[in-house]
Amino acid sequence: MGFFTLRHKKLAHKYSVSELKSGYHYSENELREAAENGDKKALKRAMKVHGNFEYALLYKNTPEYNKRRK
Repeated sequence: MGFFTLRHKKLAHKYSVSELKSGYHYSENELREAAENGDKKALKRAMKVHGNFEYALLYKNTPEYNKRRK
């Protein structure tokens, strides 16, 4: 699948689902804080991190990930 970058794949292989979910929720809180403060730079940075965790979690559910795991 060309949808996921190498960064997403490495995150998925390096961390467990619970660790990825924890990072996802942490980045979600960072997004809320940045939005409340109106800090565009912090919002952009937090969105990048948030997206990486989200895509890594999605990649763990793909057949490609399961094939490589075996």
